[in-house]
Amino acid sequence: MRGENHTLLILFLLLLLSNFNFVKSSNSSEVAFTPPDNYLIDCGSSQDTKLDDGRIFKSDSSSRSYLETNVEVEVSVDSILVNTTSNSSSPSSASALLLYRSARILTSDSKYSVHVSSPGWHWVRLYFYPLPHLKYNLTSAVFSVTTGDEFVLLHEFSVRETTSVVFKEYLLNVTSETFSLIFKPNQQSYAFINAIEIVSAPDSLLSDSASTVPQGGTFSGLFNYAFEVCYRLNVGGPIINTPMAEHDTEYNAFPQGVQNASVSPSAIKYPQHGANTYIAPRLVYASADQMADSDTESQNFNLTWEMSVDPEFSYLIRTHFCDIVSKSLNDIYFNVYINGLIGVSSLDLSSINNALSTAYYMDFVLNASSIQNGTVVVQVGPTTTVQSGQPNAILNGLEVIKISNKLGSLDGLLGAKGHKE
Repeated sequence: MRGENHTLLILFLLLLLSNFNFVKSSNSSEVAFTPPDNYLIDCGSSQDTKLDDGRIFKSDSSSRSYLETNVEVEVSVDSILVNTTSNSSSPSSASALLLYRSARILTSDSKYSVHVSSPGWHWVRLYFYPLPHLKYNLTSAVFSVTTGDEFVLLHEFSVRETTSVVFKEYLLNVTSETFSLIFKPNQQSYAFINAIEIVSAPDSLLSDSASTVPQGGTFSGLFNYAFEVCYRLNVGGPIINTPMAEHDTEYNAFPQGVQNASVSPSAIKYPQHGANTYIAPRLVYASADQMADSDTESQNFNLTWEMSVDPEFSYLIRTHFCDIVSKSLNDIYFNVYINGLIGVSSLDLSSINNALSTAYYMDFVLNASSIQNGTVVVQVGPTTTVQSGQPNAILNGLEVIKISNKLGSLDGLLGAKGHKE
């Protein structure tokens, strides 16, 4: 998931730096967020690996105390020739590909455990690439990854292609003093892992509740679920070197109706409450897609984005808005639709903070029962119930995030204890 693997062949070389740090905005001042827990492991590597962004992934010898296993094998190569995946959260720099040059092969149930100094939201990022080995064919490896008895991250997972790296990103609410990742090979198989990140995330990243679709309800208790990032789109703008990495062109179902808009990132303001640079950086809010003159008979069309998903799961849909196109307040009113259901009607961004160019986001929960043909469809279009200027609608950013099911699984219908939903 997280976008199908359609790839661009590249040689292993250094490109742009990748930045997964968070920055907090407080009025005009910004201070860096230092994660209390920051475990970076380059599995199978004989030495520490430093990326262009300054992050240092510990070698096996430096991180050996985190791993409990009976049998393990190291594998490493000098360089790799791969396709980078188009997944929204894939590392965008070739320096991150350094993390795929080595792997730890695990031939029995194995566990990575770390101490949690600050309970709360944590990013968990897993890197996979089936390196060549004389004894173990990693393209035939089949295994599961769980967080103990709580959540299933991967079920009977495999990487069959040697031309693509695989990057998985999860957001978990860790409440205990120890966090563990358990790798469980299938019978007569084995597991492998190239790199692991377990990093604290800001508390403000996700609220415990979100709006439901259709409009009018509230979904509560999000803190009890696990999440997997499937898509992050910088709408109307290019790929940027933050977690919001992918541009939206591939998923735009009506490109002839789109006109890009952009302003200097310095023009973007954050409100006292709500959106901040933890949620999305200024570069996301500084670009947008808006309605363009098209060849349609009516200008009351919708801008539409379509993304393939696993229909067995519900999803958190996060929409990012910033009115960078209006000349005055109360100029644009538009509706937001998710899978044909109204998410919000007659949205006037300028009235929320009584200002233009101000960041705003909305979270919606889309139930699995509302997903047809394995597709999430997000649309924005002009409202017909409020008189305004030229019909228009905008979107600046979009995230589609899988929600774990009732048994705590993010992959398949079995829970961590083997129970079936």
